[in-house]
Amino acid sequence: MIISVINKKGGVGKTPISFSLAKDLGYELQSNDNSVIETIYPGKARIGRPILQDDCVYDFGGFVDSGVLDIIKASNAVIVPCSVDYNALMRTVETIEEIIAVNFNIIVVITKTEKESDFETFRDEISSFFEELYFLELRNSKIFKNSMETGKTVTQLYFETPLSKSAYRTVYQQYQSLIELFHSDK
Repeated sequence: MIISVINKKGGVGKTPISFSLAKDLGYELQSNDNSVIETIYPGKARIGRPILQDDCVYDFGGFVDSGVLDIIKASNAVIVPCSVDYNALMRTVETIEEIIAVNFNIIVVITKTEKESDFETFRDEISSFFEELYFLELRNSKIFKNSMETGKTVTQLYFETPLSKSAYRTVYQQYQSLIELFHSDK
């Protein structure tokens, strides 16, 4: 299975989503953008020019070049995170416009939502540009920052303590909806 995570906009959650998915699925993680992944996922993460391989999650930051497009074309799924601000919305639309011609298996993950209407508004706006995209929500949560700081996945952080299970319940359930898409394909 090959999973690409991409958006031309920074700060939408590409790296925390990529890292958590890769580690929870037991996959390699590659990125073309500087980040902490080699530190928090030693021996399984690599930064540099991406190399196509099975059982890998790709964290593509900020730009689409020919090497990236080749991997997106070969991907079983392409996740496009979009945070709830209008600059992110426009960059998400641009990103999808560039990749949909090579891979239409796109999952748009609306991130950093505060309420259900945030998700609905951004889903509806993106849907006005494209037909038949799949949408999921990931609520705004400290779990993503904590994941990058600790090297623990969303799943690992959720199960740490009874308090973490309470604090992260909603976002963990949403994340499980995403990861289950890939467990069912194994």
